[in-house]
Amino acid sequence: MTTITSMNWTALIGFKLSWFALVLFQNLLIIPVLLFVLWSLWRCSKAERLTWLALAAVGITLDSVLQYSGVLSFTGSGWLPLWMLTLWLAFSLVVVQVFSVYLQKYWLAALIAAVSGPMAYLGGAALSGQMQVSSATEAYVVLVLCWGCYGVLSGWSRKFYA
Repeated sequence: MTTITSMNWTALIGFKLSWFALVLFQNLLIIPVLLFVLWSLWRCSKAERLTWLALAAVGITLDSVLQYSGVLSFTGSGWLPLWMLTLWLAFSLVVVQVFSVYLQKYWLAALIAAVSGPMAYLGGAALSGQMQVSSATEAYVVLVLCWGCYGVLSGWSRKFYA
């Protein structure tokens, strides 16, 4: 298991900065975030890149379904905004480079993701002014279930590149 000293701090800190940049400033800071993602991908193995792409595609599809179903909405947009697509690229990268090592026990992966995923949406909605999360109980249940599954998928995906 990875120790705290061997963690990929560059990827983790880069993602956190990317998250805040995109949530707070949306499209204004896409270019620096994309440069960070491209630089990080350049340093990855081919297997890590393929896993990153698959996880990003699943995440973008998941958010598209959540938006279509009314769980998520974005002011002035019928589609996922560009900043949200970029956020998924950055998030999927940090899943591959940092988080997946901690998600090897599927029950723990489901629990961590089921709690942290919806919290990230709520925090993002509070900060962005552009994203809304439905306040219906069913919406929270859907978020918890979707993110629990995404967490398990993230942990499972590690077998393709580790």
